[in-house]
Amino acid sequence: MLCEELPQIMWFQNDNDYTECHYLFHYRIIPDVADESMKVVIWHSEYCYDKCKDEIVSERTFPMTKEGRDEMIEYIRQEDWDYRQ
Repeated sequence: MLCEELPQIMWFQNDNDYTECHYLFHYRIIPDVADESMKVVIWHSEYCYDKCKDEIVSERTFPMTKEGRDEMIEYIRQEDWDYRQ
């Protein structure tokens, strides 16, 4: 299941990106330490983020908090569910 190994908030507070995929469903979390937020971008492709920036189908920003992380997980899983339907 997506997000099973999603890092804790400290990972993002240290300005680290995170990416994961499930077949053609890909997402990337891009932290903004200055703004204390995390942006999730989602695309459907066999290629990596750098090759598919024009193919982003959804993006959303969450606060860099435990609650924000929990909301982000729910959002990612819902987007994956919607994609597979």
